[in-house]
Amino acid sequence: MSDDSQTSDDPTPEVHASGERHGSGDTRPEMATHEVLALIAAGKPVENVRVRRLKLKGEFPTTVAFKNCALVQPEFGAATFKADLTFVGCYLDRPSFAKPVTVEGNFGLNGSTVSKSRFSQLTVVGKAFFSGAEFRGKAYFEKCEFRQKVSWWEAKLECWGEFKACGFHQEADFRSIHCDQGLIFTGCTFRDDFLLRGATVQKKFQADGCRFEKLFDISKAKLHDFVYLEGIEQGPEMRFAFANAVAERLLVRPEQVEGRLASEVAGQPEQAMHEYGLLKKCYQGQHRFNDEDWAFYRFKVNQRLATPATWNRPWTKVRRFCDWLFLDIGCGYGTNPARAVRMAVVIILGFATLYGVGVEEFHAEKKPFPDDEITDTSNRVMIGLITSVSVFTSGMGGIREIAKGWMNVPVMVESVLGTLLFGLFIVAFSRKVIR
Repeated sequence: MSDDSQTSDDPTPEVHASGERHGSGDTRPEMATHEVLALIAAGKPVENVRVRRLKLKGEFPTTVAFKNCALVQPEFGAATFKADLTFVGCYLDRPSFAKPVTVEGNFGLNGSTVSKSRFSQLTVVGKAFFSGAEFRGKAYFEKCEFRQKVSWWEAKLECWGEFKACGFHQEADFRSIHCDQGLIFTGCTFRDDFLLRGATVQKKFQADGCRFEKLFDISKAKLHDFVYLEGIEQGPEMRFAFANAVAERLLVRPEQVEGRLASEVAGQPEQAMHEYGLLKKCYQGQHRFNDEDWAFYRFKVNQRLATPATWNRPWTKVRRFCDWLFLDIGCGYGTNPARAVRMAVVIILGFATLYGVGVEEFHAEKKPFPDDEITDTSNRVMIGLITSVSVFTSGMGGIREIAKGWMNVPVMVESVLGTLLFGLFIVAFSRKVIR
């Protein structure tokens, strides 16, 4: 299935509502409610008419279909539709689903215009299609349950969209939806992928109290206000996708994203790098500098992994290894000065051990413990530590003749490492303090 194209499993054609949608007068003839109910009972579609205060309740064994109709204040209550319930190119003015309604087939509002709608306790066993629908005044869904896929492909909300305590058992496809106001989900459950890919939301997007079990995808979405994700619940397989999103006010904690970025889990470091770059920019704008450091660190890690390195060009392998050793382990790419301190301790102890083992290769005119032999453990340990600390912190200036023969090689290596690590510590510490 393409990420950016509508799926072809929608059984209803895309026909836009006439009259109300385009602002012209409604020329459809009026039809009485009993005539409409008679057509429905006969299993026939209702087409090109205007109906006021239609009440549908009870059981409907066959498909109930409206095409190019204007339904003024229709009421759906305590009804069971054994087949499909579809509205194609219709205008629904203040529809009310006030009592439990079950649609065992598919439910469709394709290309329809809906004004001041309230959907409460609607259960759709089949698929639900809102593709190309336009909502005005109000779009409110409460305690609705969708057992199969829901498609809002290119739907338009000229009002606030709100979903409260709704359940989505399969894919919730809100790709390319356009919201002139905001989009709010409260206490909803998404058992499959939630796709907001390519959507446009002018005001806030909020998902407080919602539980997401699979993918939460806002790739290519244009979210112009705050995106509230700190109050969501996450299943064990929940993943995020932020690729190419225009969203500078994401409110999400690092621990929510850690290990859950879909591209990173899938082994796509180049894409993950750009997504962490987006998070870094968001945290910076929110003055959350510790979180910004985390996002920057993950950005640099994935940047390193995305850099090609092959044995055909061995220097690329060496470069990646040095990047990992000195910049990642050494200072966390400038975000963690404590790493530089820890690495300094490891280097000092490591070289002190080497110097202690080869203590005979050093010019030791004065022994730390005069009463003991230079080869005793006490003198080995102390000479090794003193020499290592001196070389690491001061380099070889003034102690160039401290060692004999090849022992000068590790002395030179430690001197260089000490200078390099000291510089990394200054960079990381200064970055923390200056901000």
